[in-house]
Amino acid sequence: MMGVQLSVVKGNWRNRLAVTTALSMLALQGMATEAKASGLPATEKNQEISNQEIAQADAVRSFDIERQLLADALALFGQQAGVQVSANGDLVRGVQTPGVSGDLRTEDALQRLLAGTGLSYRIGSNGAITIVSTAQGDADGATSLSPILVEANTHTDDHIGAADRAQSIYVTPEDFERRNPQDVKDVFAGQSAVSVGGSVPLNQKLYVNAIEETNLAISIDGARQNNKVFHHSGTNLIDPSLLKAARVDPGVAPADAGPAALGGAIVYETVDVADVLEPGRSLGGFAKASYDTNGETFTNDLASYGRAGGFELLGYFKWAKGDDYEAGNGDQVPGTEADMRSGLIKSAYEAQSGHRFEFSGEQVRDRARRPYRANMTDLTNRNQPDELGYDMRRRNFTFNYGQNGADGLWDPKAVLAYSETYLYAPLTEQGRGTTGSFSGKFENDFNLSERDTITAGVDFYHDTAEYDGPTSDREEEATNFGGYAQARLQPLDPLRLSFGLRGDSQKFVGLDGTEIENEGLSGNVAAAVDVTEFLTINAGYSNVWGGIALAENYVMNPAWDYSKGVKPVRAENYTTGFEVQHEGFSFNAGIFRSTFDNARDPGWSTGPSVVVDFETRGYNLGAGYNWGPGFARVTYTDSEITLNGSPADSDGTQYLGAPLGRVIALEAAHMIEGINLTIGGTIDAALKNTDTADAGGTAQEAYEVVGLYAEYKPEAADYLTLRIEANNIFDEEYADRGSYGQDFTNVVPLYEPGRSFLLMAKAQF
Repeated sequence: MMGVQLSVVKGNWRNRLAVTTALSMLALQGMATEAKASGLPATEKNQEISNQEIAQADAVRSFDIERQLLADALALFGQQAGVQVSANGDLVRGVQTPGVSGDLRTEDALQRLLAGTGLSYRIGSNGAITIVSTAQGDADGATSLSPILVEANTHTDDHIGAADRAQSIYVTPEDFERRNPQDVKDVFAGQSAVSVGGSVPLNQKLYVNAIEETNLAISIDGARQNNKVFHHSGTNLIDPSLLKAARVDPGVAPADAGPAALGGAIVYETVDVADVLEPGRSLGGFAKASYDTNGETFTNDLASYGRAGGFELLGYFKWAKGDDYEAGNGDQVPGTEADMRSGLIKSAYEAQSGHRFEFSGEQVRDRARRPYRANMTDLTNRNQPDELGYDMRRRNFTFNYGQNGADGLWDPKAVLAYSETYLYAPLTEQGRGTTGSFSGKFENDFNLSERDTITAGVDFYHDTAEYDGPTSDREEEATNFGGYAQARLQPLDPLRLSFGLRGDSQKFVGLDGTEIENEGLSGNVAAAVDVTEFLTINAGYSNVWGGIALAENYVMNPAWDYSKGVKPVRAENYTTGFEVQHEGFSFNAGIFRSTFDNARDPGWSTGPSVVVDFETRGYNLGAGYNWGPGFARVTYTDSEITLNGSPADSDGTQYLGAPLGRVIALEAAHMIEGINLTIGGTIDAALKNTDTADAGGTAQEAYEVVGLYAEYKPEAADYLTLRIEANNIFDEEYADRGSYGQDFTNVVPLYEPGRSFLLMAKAQF
């Protein structure tokens, strides 16, 4: 694998096939290793290994795990003991552990960690350990520690395993570490259901099952995001280096996802001190530097963090600077230079009682020369400058309160937040646009049992969309108050149910001061049934009232007439599918359909009362195999969109969706144990899409993009991480399927970077 020649000639199908095959061999190698190991009878060598593992388990180790949520503590326990631990997310959710400290045998430390939790552990015939209820542990006998196989619970979702999460897409902290994402596109590598158009942070837009992200309930650390500023820019400027986890709820979102979850929800979480501070230490930090050959881009990261008593403090800063990159055809793409600054400050205090108070402040800024229209390279029928100086800035301030370890009927959470996105776009007469959202919520989890929970709460937002121009200032605003309840129940062992209801009351204010008040109800229901030990089927439905969406800042016209009213949007979502998991293998399939009625589509000359009907439908397929030190996964999404019942293009569906067609994504990785070397790669591909030709444009061309990486952590310097990436190694000339305008003859799309190599070094102290 590592011998693949990367300096290949574009169009050489033999080299292309060789590298693609190499990625597949990662999976085959793991499958073969696993099958060989499981098919051999016990030998003296196997017995020798087993004795070594037992001796290791009996060895005295140093533990330093504070009182905290058991799910997080088990992950730390696995690291400090050198073992792996498996636990059902529903079983450990909300459970508090007293912690453990001192030099102890692994078994003794585990028993102390579980003391008072009502949980025990079970050893399977294969030596795997699983956290179970005390009753289960007693019934099964056996609590002696043997060679251990573990999968630590790394999800940050309190409701993982619920029926409304059956089709959710998770990006875990381990995913972030493995992928080393440079932008949002990298965050969702290997997930065909999530497409990210655009090539630089300022112009990137995200689509879930072909639905544009402004129709999703998006939050960062619980803060609502209202980011619709300019149709030639992105909607959520995010630096993935600040994130530790993400979750996408496609289509059907629960009531507690927030208001206006028309096509689902996206939840982003930034890093905490506990995520980066090494066990047993009170202070730490890291420095990271990388260099990308395409564009000669230098990126530097610095972080410092610490914990004393119940207090925590984290500071992080990143900057990136580089030149315009070259596309696969060798031409330099104007307006693609790197010039981004981002930072995060997070402080927290957690009392011994579990009450946790957290404040975070985050800012990301992209300030550079961008294409005249930032989401495309050029218009062939216009004579305009190649570049203009854009400036986009997103700020996010959040206060969170919760009680770790809370159970029973009182498990409260509170959020108070303000988010803001600012854009200076000089092509619009030096105009400046600002969107802001002041929001908050209070909710409580009524934990009826280990398996049954009802979440109820209230929330609000006050959103503004402002345009500050040389001749006039314009503003729309909306204020919303909502109440909701979501039940997550398991009435039978194989059956999980989730259903919820929310009510919203919105007051909308137009440019001329016109006030429009509306109220609406939203409901959802989802079910998941474990038909067998390895087969689960699921289905979901939601009917969502979204109120009136604020107009884009740069199209707001002082001459608009609101006397005809503005209709609130309503969406319906349907999903159904199944998942098979057996001995490391997995396969899933699902179909989806989402319809938006009365979606607001104002134009400068048409006015605020114009509405359209939008629909997306299609299906997702996925297959994978996990062999312990590695995995391989491939996903496939086929989506089709319509506007007012007819095939649609990327222009008519702005702020609604995009014609993505058939998209394929593959991700594979393997860790060579003993030398701390991880190798892996991705394939991002799209088949030719003729739907856009049916809409009156041109067909979207097919492409396939291959990337490989290797990451090494020297045993003699465990504080150091070294990484090399080869991206788009076949120098493919392409625009991501989610990029705007590639279905028009007069548009030169924004091509992605051609072949590039990235070198990275990280030192943790």
